Amino acid sequence: MLDGIEVVELSEVDLDFSIEEMFQQGAPRTLETTTTELASPDELAALDLFRGLSNGDLGVLAAHCQSIQAVPGYVLLAPGRLNTRIYSVVEGQLRLYAPSGEKRPLALIDVGHSTGLQSALSMQPAEHAVIATEISNIIAIDVATLEEFSKRHHGFALNYIALLASYVRGDNCLRVGAHAPGSSTRPSYVDELTLLHNQHWLDTMLPRLVARFRMVEKPLAVVALAVDKLEVIVKDHGIGAGLRVLEAVGHWVLDQTRPVDILAVDKSRYIFAFLPDCDLDAARHLAERLKQEIPTLSVPLAQENARALSVTLSFGIATLEKRMKESDFVHKAEALVKKAISLGGNQLVDTL
Repeated sequence: MLDGIEVVELSEVDLDFSIEEMFQQGAPRTLETTTTELASPDELAALDLFRGLSNGDLGVLAAHCQSIQAVPGYVLLAPGRLNTRIYSVVEGQLRLYAPSGEKRPLALIDVGHSTGLQSALSMQPAEHAVIATEISNIIAIDVATLEEFSKRHHGFALNYIALLASYVRGDNCLRVGAHAPGSSTRPSYVDELTLLHNQHWLDTMLPRLVARFRMVEKPLAVVALAVDKLEVIVKDHGIGAGLRVLEAVGHWVLDQTRPVDILAVDKSRYIFAFLPDCDLDAARHLAERLKQEIPTLSVPLAQENARALSVTLSFGIATLEKRMKESDFVHKAEALVKKAISLGGNQLVDTL
């Protein structure tokens, strides 16, 4: 087991992830206890660090690695705490926070990326907090294990050198608001404007999410939404105003949903909230609340003394049906939103 297990309320560290009262009063939540167990060879094979290793080598290494199934709010690293491990994300997302207590994250550690190597190698206390903000699968590996195996396996040593280089370049994570020099060419799963998952996540990770819910035979609902008359906002106030609206709405939706809900934005700028263990009624409850509350969101314009913008949203809600492909799941939600827009906007539609 990991030492010093700690879980914090996400509302204390990130404004995007406060837990709404409605979900504290009866809506289903799927927060479970964080667990650790030995990693599997398949989990290691999903990481670039172990690319090209044989099944036998993966089996040997897996016996020295831990697989952490972390709940939202689980603290992997805390400022001032000694660290000896590197943490690699197989599924989910971690966020890095400054020790000053600033609620906004400094960086996102996404699927395929890692954190902790610098503090582990320098044998110094961690400088930042690293917290899981989704249900996440994380592989924890002692640096001593990495060093020892790199001496005995040339291919692994090359992978390890590449990992070290990524830390030197600063592209082991997605820095919020700025790009590190020599940023990675690896496709990100995060939309930098809204901080939601992006089209790449929808294409590559949503199928895994759908497969997982099919396997356990649990319900999965989606609330899809779009900003009404976004093109008019851009025409009247410029592209900068349109981007500010999208950014504000994305952050606002994160603030209105549960930590276990998974949010994404596609290339058409439609936003999707995937709701684990929720049926159509629960999706409708959330959509109706968002529709009622969106007038309270005010987006300031850049010009001095200019009035702030208010927006409305169009909604479509759906549930994952038997034998429905994940692409059909998303396409149905998109079609419902388009129907809501065609009805004049500021509408909620659940049937085509």
